[in-house]
Amino acid sequence: MKDFLKETPVFAAYAISYLFIAIYWVNHHLIFHVAEKVNLKILWTNIVWLFVMSFIPFTTAWAGKFPASRTPMAVYFAVMTLASIVFHILFYFILKENGQEFKFTPRSVISLITYAGAAFFGNKHPVATYIVVTLVSIWWIFPAKNAGKRWNRKK
Repeated sequence: MKDFLKETPVFAAYAISYLFIAIYWVNHHLIFHVAEKVNLKILWTNIVWLFVMSFIPFTTAWAGKFPASRTPMAVYFAVMTLASIVFHILFYFILKENGQEFKFTPRSVISLITYAGAAFFGNKHPVATYIVVTLVSIWWIFPAKNAGKRWNRKK
């Protein structure tokens, strides 16, 4: 049991990363559900987003191994920030191509600020940072109240 407890930071980074990927998986499916038209800009933005997401396993292992070190924590949360930014760009392109309007929501802004803040200050209070980032990420499990209208395709 003692050996397992020593691995708590690694497990915490893994659990947060898994949650992060799961939430993105669902939201990725939902945003492509509204896409009746897809262009090269959307496809290449999606490729860039997948590239950013491919760094999650590496940064998870690194941050889990060195949870109080500045560089691994900064890179771990910088990848989360970049994934969020590129995902918003992808969503913008999909909505624009399909004749819908993109608006930043308070949840989007708070998430971006939280992830970026974690990248800069995460090593100061790693446990608190993981908790705050987890809570903000969990917020994305629940769709926005008006999301039902957006997910219905135009006829």
